Amino acid sequence: MNNPIESEDFDFDQAGENARKIVLLGAALKAGIFEAISEEKDIPVLKRLIKADERALYIVLEALCSLGYVDKKADKYIISDKARPLFLEHGEDYIGGYLPHLLNILEAWLGLPEIIKGEKQVRKTPQDVSAFMHAMASKPDKFVDEVVSNCLNRKRDARNVLDLGGGPGKYARAFINRGLKAVLYDMPETIDYVSLEFGLGKMKNLSLKKGDFTEDGFEKDFKGELFDIVFMGNICHIYSADENGLLIKRARNLLKKGGMIAIEDLVRGRSPRAEMFGVNMLAHTEGGNTWNEAEYREWLEKAGFGNIRVIDLSERESQLITAFMR
Repeated sequence: MNNPIESEDFDFDQAGENARKIVLLGAALKAGIFEAISEEKDIPVLKRLIKADERALYIVLEALCSLGYVDKKADKYIISDKARPLFLEHGEDYIGGYLPHLLNILEAWLGLPEIIKGEKQVRKTPQDVSAFMHAMASKPDKFVDEVVSNCLNRKRDARNVLDLGGGPGKYARAFINRGLKAVLYDMPETIDYVSLEFGLGKMKNLSLKKGDFTEDGFEKDFKGELFDIVFMGNICHIYSADENGLLIKRARNLLKKGGMIAIEDLVRGRSPRAEMFGVNMLAHTEGGNTWNEAEYREWLEKAGFGNIRVIDLSERESQLITAFMR
């Protein structure tokens, strides 16, 4: 088929088909279908179990069968071997934590025509805390360990770390595994969720603290406690340039003498994903964007940091920026 809008490097027909598959899989996951058919079940049983519409169940299950994610035996359905590691088993191939968040992203992107015309986005925190936290928790351990190793190679004498906006605690855990004590600071609703869902409330050498680091004077929440490292992972892209400058100044107030700030994010001009991720921030935030190296250096220098270093992480997808108090 000759598509008039098909370019040499982008197949619009295939992209559309893939988008429909993603929405179908995400919908089935959120509706509880995959979990419900971990063992064989027929439609009447499924209808009662997940409180679903019979017609919808039949159409969706048959479509999932056609894609190979569900097997059908007589009139009963069961998740396929191919789908189990994706949606049930929490191993390296598991995408069940990220997929609901991806649906939320796609929904926001559908508002881009209005945003381009000037409609403002005011959400700075995810509406679906569960989906967002599970998406953040799906970040590969290997990547997190790479980030933490680079931080500790720069600040070898570090004994404690503040993980600002640390969500599910992936980085805090990694720092603790390397012998540090950690404080994870995030919004109250996030802390309430992750303390139970991810078992952070019972972790040794981890303290959970509720608050909003966008508020002036949030440093007072720490009652004079200072840190060797203030870590900011995937935060700066949520906020405007002015907000980031202020946040970095406030973070400096929480560092010990000789302390280090560490910022992990997608840096324009270095990450191949930065420009497209900027669109994601356009769709989700009031002033967020991805920022270039010169902008980070300006914020850090104005806040009193020096010895700034920017390194490319795995395959340059994101960067780690470290700097020390002057």
